[in-house]
Amino acid sequence: MKKFLLIFFGKCMVIVGKLFKKGSSLPGDIILKIDSKFMREFVLPKVVIAVTGSSGKGSVSSMLREIYKKNGYKVAHNSKGSNLSAGIMTLLLENSTLFGNINKEILIFEIDERYTKHVFPYLKPNYVVITNLTRDQPPRQGHFDLVFEEIKKSLTDDMHLILNGDDAYLEKFVDGHNGPITYYGISKNKYSYTKNKFQTLNLNYCPKCNKKLEYKYYHFENLGNYVCSKCDFKRPKIDFEATKLDFDKEEITINKKYQVHMSFGILYAAYNLLAAFTVSVINGLDADIVCKNIEEISQNKKLYDEYQYNGRMVTVLNNKNENSTTFNQSLLFIERFSHKKTIVVGWREISRRYNYDDLSWLYDIDFELLKKQDIDKIVCVGIHRYDIATRMKYAGIEEKKIMIFDDLKEATNEIKAHTKGNIYAVLNFDYVEPFNRYMKEGDIL
Repeated sequence: MKKFLLIFFGKCMVIVGKLFKKGSSLPGDIILKIDSKFMREFVLPKVVIAVTGSSGKGSVSSMLREIYKKNGYKVAHNSKGSNLSAGIMTLLLENSTLFGNINKEILIFEIDERYTKHVFPYLKPNYVVITNLTRDQPPRQGHFDLVFEEIKKSLTDDMHLILNGDDAYLEKFVDGHNGPITYYGISKNKYSYTKNKFQTLNLNYCPKCNKKLEYKYYHFENLGNYVCSKCDFKRPKIDFEATKLDFDKEEITINKKYQVHMSFGILYAAYNLLAAFTVSVINGLDADIVCKNIEEISQNKKLYDEYQYNGRMVTVLNNKNENSTTFNQSLLFIERFSHKKTIVVGWREISRRYNYDDLSWLYDIDFELLKKQDIDKIVCVGIHRYDIATRMKYAGIEEKKIMIFDDLKEATNEIKAHTKGNIYAVLNFDYVEPFNRYMKEGDIL
């Protein structure tokens, strides 16, 4: 009776929460305060997929949701992005009967890395995708080694791990795991490089013998073909590998057989696509159909957008604050183009979760990559505009090229009137929509 009453009460709270625009987490938060272990009361479907990692988990889980829906499955997914315990509890309330039976065939949830220990004991997934572990949100997460330990303790041998085989750090999850493991990755291609471009590697030394790792090639930061010269630690055999990658054509070929049109030509999009493809295929979906499904998924313009203003191409890259890896991928993307550029960097706030103005991560970003490029102006905008400008000066950018603005509207007006070249806006999500709106107030060709 308690189970029935709590689920009924929770469902009522879902309705109330939606009225006050807190429907994604408030109902779950209330239920967990009443019974912290109430997740164990739900009867789960046969397929439960969890996606975690420092970045990419939202994109991968959303892509999986769309793939399964296109294949006729009923899917439960925390699509609003509430990935802590309360949000996942709300997800269960929204997709269950009053008796606790999940009424969907597939349950997919993205989960914050630090919350796997709170959820996995009660909501055990069949498949666990770990996209990456990097320096992320230092005031909340601490060091990524601490995050690793918490995820590691949450994993059991009956969970099928899906790992990026190009990431040496993720190989640490393999030690002691006796369950199935499937790898995805990218083979050497025209974008790979042999000399390290980034100093912010998460893993420099072999986790088995502490010998410095060697790389046959890099894709990005510590992603690539790594090997230890002293012991047997090395890049594993990849099960689902991008054997061809063409960012200009936005095409990726998997295992020399399956060609897929990507939503946009940037490295993290390729890895997200590979992760979703891998899970779908090992869970029994037809690979050719999955390729078609992925191509039908519309581009998320909150993450990446392109348009023209007055004959100039505008590229907007949504970057996660407090995560140097996402910024570095954007810089690597910008480096591919040799034309004159105006770069925009800024945000309204660092985090919605706390008030600490930690900027240590700003110095993990390799803005030095911009020094040798044809830069007209670098526009620093928002609450930490002077900190961004200072970091640019430390990176060796000429002071006359740096522009500083408090107001985003004022910044876009200046960009339109007094800058040259194509525009690359590397922004936190809170500036993406207003930046696009202000830029489009004029001639769009």
